[in-house]
Amino acid sequence: MSDTMQSHASELSRGFSLRALAEGLGQLEMAGEDDLFIMGICDDSRHAKPGYAMLCLPRSGDAASAYAASAGKQGATAIISVGVAVKTDLPNLHLESMAKAGLLLRRLFNTEQAGAHLYGVTGTDGKTSVAWMLREALARLQAKPVWSTGTLGWMRSPDDIRDIGNTTPSLLTMHAMLTAACLDDVHSVVCEVSSHGIAQGRIVGLDFKTAIWTTMGHDHLQDHGGYAPYLAIKAGFIRDCAGAGGNVIANADQADIREQAPEFSCWYGHGLYREDVDLAWEQELPGLLRLRSGGAEVVIEDVPLGDFHAENIACVALTLMSSQQVKLEDLPELLTGISAPPGRMQDVNAGYGQVFVDYAHTPEALESCLKAARKLTRERLIVVFGCGGERDREKRPKMGEIASDFADVVWISSDNPRGELPAVIASEIEYGMTQPYKAEVHLQLDREQAIAEAVTALKEGDVLVIAGKGHEAYMEVCGTRQPWSDVDVASRYLHLKRGLSGSSQESAVCA
Repeated sequence: MSDTMQSHASELSRGFSLRALAEGLGQLEMAGEDDLFIMGICDDSRHAKPGYAMLCLPRSGDAASAYAASAGKQGATAIISVGVAVKTDLPNLHLESMAKAGLLLRRLFNTEQAGAHLYGVTGTDGKTSVAWMLREALARLQAKPVWSTGTLGWMRSPDDIRDIGNTTPSLLTMHAMLTAACLDDVHSVVCEVSSHGIAQGRIVGLDFKTAIWTTMGHDHLQDHGGYAPYLAIKAGFIRDCAGAGGNVIANADQADIREQAPEFSCWYGHGLYREDVDLAWEQELPGLLRLRSGGAEVVIEDVPLGDFHAENIACVALTLMSSQQVKLEDLPELLTGISAPPGRMQDVNAGYGQVFVDYAHTPEALESCLKAARKLTRERLIVVFGCGGERDREKRPKMGEIASDFADVVWISSDNPRGELPAVIASEIEYGMTQPYKAEVHLQLDREQAIAEAVTALKEGDVLVIAGKGHEAYMEVCGTRQPWSDVDVASRYLHLKRGLSGSSQESAVCA
């Protein structure tokens, strides 16, 4: 098997009979009686090779036949079509559903024999932080390697992170990754499970031993037909895991999660002395987290700033207790000093003021972020943010309202406008702001200029939050991804401010 999953192509350790692969799964269209042995499989025609089978998935739609022809030119010897009609002269194994594709890949990669404990983390917000922290905690606990996969990529260690394209990669990538984990004697794999990943069947055939549901809010609603279908997708993953005998960790403070998750789930919640959860948490002071279960308490020190990080760590703690039988009294050793992923209330330490970069790009995440920052603010709380183009438009006015209600100074700017006009996105954000404005509101569509102006405006005791992009290393404009880093831009202007104190820049103030 290839060393990387980035090509979405995997070589098999041995040839596999196409007829044996088809048995009981689908209809095989193949001339003659001779068998064909598959030496590899891909889901991208550009990576087809002689002896490979090309996997045509439902999303290929009307282009499936063209992809099949392209794979044939690259040397592919067979096509495996899933829920799409393919015209091809190559042997074609047709599967009616993604569920059948999952069974086929289980057979091909022997996934059911993978020894790694597979964790699935879903939720509108918190997936990346929980996956990051859980991987770190499990690595402290176990002598064997622990992997995670999600927004930041496929992480075999903090120094070995590989791009996988999507939060939840393709079905083929997932199965191949588990095979790689088995070969590397990996103890656990923690996977972020996105709504798109669930809806598109990218996780079928995988045995999640533990499913985690962090939060439920507004995101990607335009892709799923509204909030109710979006909620149903998340709930379906959790129930499927529970129905297969998996363990469920759920946030008791989220009303929709409380209603949709199985009653026998393991629950965590805020409020130290409540009786309706398996693990209660409270953050009395920044950097300190108190956990209580069964009448006993422990304190976790040196934790990342923000109540939302405290909540994420409580989730990780309960997951360790439930899935690995870790005792409450052993949690401080595993969780003290645990880190947060890049771009999650990341402190831009350039020597002047307090500036944080955060990935918050939903109403719920922005509110949590600003509430956390407010606790650190002696004077003014300043925020720079925008909303992505060609994404959920309903959240734009909600985020505008939250920014103007929770911050003292707001810069509305651009954040991956894609094919939309930044000015239109900004106007929809502004529409939700409380009138008259509770905050001082500025409009600066050039994100670099907005950050420069906000940094220039910083005074002693102020806190600045640059929200929306977090770890992202690009700005997507008109279909092109241009290099970008909020952290680098903020650091540069903080250094400039420190060297040229007293300089000022003007901005356009919304009337």
